[in-house]
Amino acid sequence: MTPGNDPELLDGRYRLGELLGVGGSASVFAAEDITATGQGDQTSLVAVKMLHPHLCRDAATREAFFREARAAKPLRHPNVAAVHEFGLHEAGGVTMAWIALDLVDGPTISDWVEANGPLQPASAAAVLDGVLAALEAAHALGIVHRDVTPQNVMLDGAGRAHRDEALTSAQVRLVDFGLAAATGYAALGSDVLLTEHEPAASGSAGPTEATTSESARTGVVGNVNFMSPEQAQGKPVRAAGDLYQCGALLYFMLTGQPPYPRDVAALVLEAHVSAPPPVPSVLVPAARALDRIVTRAMTKTPARRYRTAAEFRTVLADAISRDTSRLSATDATAIAIGLNSPTAVTKMLAPGGAGNLDYLTPLEPAADHETTQSAFAGSTGGVVTMLSIAAVMGLAIWGTISATAGPGMSEPTSPGYVTSPTATAIPPHAPTATPTVPPTVPPTATPTVPEQVMMPTLFGTLTDAETTLRAAGLTLGTITRIESAEVADRVLSQYPTAGEPLPANSAVNVTVASGTNTVPQVGGISAAAAIALLQSAGFAATMIPVDGPVTATVTGTQPGAGAVLRVGLTVTLLLPTPAPSPGPEPTSTAPPAALPGRQESL
Repeated sequence: MTPGNDPELLDGRYRLGELLGVGGSASVFAAEDITATGQGDQTSLVAVKMLHPHLCRDAATREAFFREARAAKPLRHPNVAAVHEFGLHEAGGVTMAWIALDLVDGPTISDWVEANGPLQPASAAAVLDGVLAALEAAHALGIVHRDVTPQNVMLDGAGRAHRDEALTSAQVRLVDFGLAAATGYAALGSDVLLTEHEPAASGSAGPTEATTSESARTGVVGNVNFMSPEQAQGKPVRAAGDLYQCGALLYFMLTGQPPYPRDVAALVLEAHVSAPPPVPSVLVPAARALDRIVTRAMTKTPARRYRTAAEFRTVLADAISRDTSRLSATDATAIAIGLNSPTAVTKMLAPGGAGNLDYLTPLEPAADHETTQSAFAGSTGGVVTMLSIAAVMGLAIWGTISATAGPGMSEPTSPGYVTSPTATAIPPHAPTATPTVPPTVPPTATPTVPEQVMMPTLFGTLTDAETTLRAAGLTLGTITRIESAEVADRVLSQYPTAGEPLPANSAVNVTVASGTNTVPQVGGISAAAAIALLQSAGFAATMIPVDGPVTATVTGTQPGAGAVLRVGLTVTLLLPTPAPSPGPEPTSTAPPAALPGRQESL
């Protein structure tokens, strides 16, 4: 049988293999390109995204599906998952739409952070550099991605890497150009098929945190957690919108959470439009070198952001270079403690190597009291005073001032040293030729101040959080469960917040997902927006046609709005469709009636 006649081949070229994932609009398969087999270094493995059969019946829906392929196919860049081919395939009376693109063997940024926690700043910067390189190529062709999110950035080969290994820009693949368009267009519901992000392996990531929002009712689509202000307001989106999303992506990689976590999607949108840019070092002090980069990229006014992706890359590289130099110069610096001063010891977080999470784990102080005294002691008669200076953004800078008493100078004192008011008098029983040291009063015993630890960032499951707290010398306090799109026991928030110093053994309260959520009201909006809204609530979505006046909007769901369901269950959308027109009367196709007393053979 020739390849063109092989029923197992798609377009006479692609042999489908393992199912990699299923999204709201398509299934993704691994596939072998038989035409590439044996052609040097050209890979024969690709990913094939296939539009779901029930969505293939409508030509407009198929056209919307091909938007991604047309947007991405002109792009040939190492950081972009390239589109190879797309087309239609006749299968059992259904014309199926498909897209063949690069197979990316690795997780999404969303998956990576969920499994390993926030990225170390150097790795986060490297990943963002790869994303910006991809966008630089796209913008040069006049293409704006409009959906730069953790679900749409994949790490090729990172699935085999250890969590402490540094990530590189060469591993980055920007995927899912389903919302992409020429610069200057708004992201409206009529532009796209669905706002669900497809499974990892080709086109995108797995489930989204919040794919759309109440804005879907007015036609605006996109991932609400990473939507630029102009996109959220339905205004034209240009390259600056992608750069805003890059700032939000960087914040997510550094902290493990979106820039504006809110309980309601509408409040997230409002925050993108009007709230000040978030500062990552508030949660992760080690990210301080990237604070200004995040805040500038997420400025509300597009003209005040970075002018181009290339400029963004340059500033990012400079910031990491300066930070690396600073950390190298201060790597051996210890925490200075005032002599004989009753001081609570805060465990400072030492900068870790590239790719690890040491900066989130409390470490022991590098010096004790004896070491500090010997290192900073002055000459005979001199006294050392230690001044601690609280630096901006929560970092502590410790300085020393050495002073020696001399003519006209008052000798500085410190706790434990008491100067006698008659220090110049000579005691009667002492030889006049021998100077004596003034008597000193023993220092008064002071109460022990409890040791302090730095509050770590909690992520992952409740079990993960408890393990992290135990390692930091803290305990798990009150557990609050609330409805959310996340799976059961996923950590949503913590109190106190990360980076706050706490007494050892303090209890930390956490809020986790209950594993259930309420079915949202989707009646009166388009099918695409309704599916996205259900998925943002944590549910899968399917559609069934119902009798009724033909409209372009959904009439309701089963179960109905307000029902509380386990996250991950399927909610059915009710979409009115025209009743099939009656066909011609059948001719004599019915079998003849059986004669009395006679059975028809089967």
